[in-house]
Amino acid sequence: MLTAITEDFADFASCVHVPIDARFQIQVAGNVVLHPVDVQQPLWPQWIAAAQGCDRSLIIAPETDGLLAQSVAMLTAAGLSLCNGYGDFLRCASDKGETARIFAVAGVPHPPTWTYSTVPLDNLPTSSRWVVKPRNGCGTDGVVVHSSIESAQEASRVNGHLIQPWIEGRPASIAAIVEGHETTLFPAVGQRISAEDIAYGGGFGPLDDSDQQRAFRLAKLAIDAFPRTPRGFIGLDLVLANDPLADCVIEINPRLTTSYVGLRKIVEGNIAARIVGLDRSPVRCAVDVGQVTWNSAGEVWSN
Repeated sequence: MLTAITEDFADFASCVHVPIDARFQIQVAGNVVLHPVDVQQPLWPQWIAAAQGCDRSLIIAPETDGLLAQSVAMLTAAGLSLCNGYGDFLRCASDKGETARIFAVAGVPHPPTWTYSTVPLDNLPTSSRWVVKPRNGCGTDGVVVHSSIESAQEASRVNGHLIQPWIEGRPASIAAIVEGHETTLFPAVGQRISAEDIAYGGGFGPLDDSDQQRAFRLAKLAIDAFPRTPRGFIGLDLVLANDPLADCVIEINPRLTTSYVGLRKIVEGNIAARIVGLDRSPVRCAVDVGQVTWNSAGEVWSN
């Protein structure tokens, strides 16, 4: 993901500055400056120093333990102009419990979500499996599937995680860039998610026209439900059910997602230019249905 977004920025920017762990080695274009980060020292001052003088900055960080929100707050306080979401949107999108509450109020299709003490044992939906997930996790980290509600409850009691029924269907995702009241949606793609351990194995796309319409409807509902105006690159995880009326949004990610590596091969133009507002043209697919695939490591294949 880092290599992909760096290449895209380097295509139109005179200079791109990238803070990176000094232990990693990546190949970059001639107009990319790498700033080695010492992991033994505080992170944010090093990021701020690397970004000084830049027109725009983009933070890619997990929501885990509030890291993304802290990063945005620290760099914003330093006077940097960020492409990331912030404020109430970032706070709510980083908290899966708060996301569930917002979706419930707005009528966005979403799995019922409970804490250990709020599981409605007398009125449970029918489900053969139950998902226990962190409130502020990233991707599928920390997500565990249980075969009984009792097992899920015990896990939630111990770790304080949320409980949801397993939703049957095809995992999918759709990305958007939001700036002000303008939302740019990208083609929906499929996700390879292991039904046994919820491990993310990559994705493929674009999906066909019918699935695109279903994903666009869910994305519009979810983005409009959030307080204030969402901002920046947003990824939404979806489940497309056998019955379209049962489609639902699983969660919203207020940051760049792994699907970026595939999307940049699926659509025409430069997505990074859209992130900074230099391209506002209609999104057009450059490939046919299902022609691009990628794995969890970000390796991409195009048929």
